[in-house]
Amino acid sequence: MTAIAAPAAVRARIRFGSERVWLPVAGILAALVVWQLLSGARFLGIWTTYISNPADALSAGWTMTTSGELWTNAKGSLTAFAIGFLLSVAVGIPVGMLMGWNATARQLLEPPMMALNAMPRLALLPVIVVWLGIGVKSTVVVVFLDAVIPVIVNGMAGIRDVDTKLVQVARSFGARGLELFRKILLPASLPAILTGVRLAVSRGVLGVIVAQLYVSTVGIGTLISNYGQEFQVDQVIFLVGLVSVFAYVVNLALARLERRFEGWRAAP
Repeated sequence: MTAIAAPAAVRARIRFGSERVWLPVAGILAALVVWQLLSGARFLGIWTTYISNPADALSAGWTMTTSGELWTNAKGSLTAFAIGFLLSVAVGIPVGMLMGWNATARQLLEPPMMALNAMPRLALLPVIVVWLGIGVKSTVVVVFLDAVIPVIVNGMAGIRDVDTKLVQVARSFGARGLELFRKILLPASLPAILTGVRLAVSRGVLGVIVAQLYVSTVGIGTLISNYGQEFQVDQVIFLVGLVSVFAYVVNLALARLERRFEGWRAAP
C-alpha cells in the first residue's frame, strides 16, 4: 500500500500551525535568556539587579505559592474579574446590538458611552469608593466600566455590518423579532462580538489590577502595591508576569473560539 501525499494546502496549514506554536514560545524563551544574562550588569545606567531576573522572580513566586499567599490573593482578583467581565458581556452585547439596530437608541446612548470611554478610571475611583467602599464591589465596578465599552462598540459594529439583503430575504420568508435575531443577526454579528469580548479581557485585567492597587485589601493588585512599597522587585516582577500570562491565555482561548465562527462573517 502506497502512502497518499498530503495536498500542498494541507501541508502548508500544518506547517503554519506548528510555526504559530513554536515561534511565540521561542521569542519568550529568547527574551528570558537575555534577561537572565543581563542580570547583575550595568545597562543604560541602571543596575539590572534592581529589575530582578527570571530565576529570582520564579523563586519568589514559588515562595508565595507554597505559603498560600498567592492563591488567597489570586482568588480575590479572579472573583472580581469574573463578575465584572461577565456583567460587561451580559450588558454590552444586548446594548451594542440595540444601538446597531436602532438609530434612535444609538443617538441616545452613544454620547454618554463615548464620554465614559474617554473618562480616566483613576479619576472615578474616589467617587466609587464613596459609593461602595473599599473592597470587591468597587473593583467589580471598575472592571465593568473598563470592559463594557469594547463589547458595546463591537456589538454595534457587528449588527451594522450585517448584509441588509440577508435581513430582507429573511423577512420575505416571514422571519420576525426573535427568529430574525436568532437566525440572522446573531450569527452574522458574532465574529465582531467575540472580537469585542477579547478586547474586554485585556481591559478587564488592567481594571482589576489598577482598582486593587487603590481600593482593595486583597488581590494581586494589592500584593503588587505592598511589595512595591517594600522594594521587593522579584515578587512584583513575578506577579506582573503572572497577570500577563493569565490575560494571554484567556485571549488565546477566545481567539480560537473566534476563528471557529470566522466563516459566519462571510456567510451568504
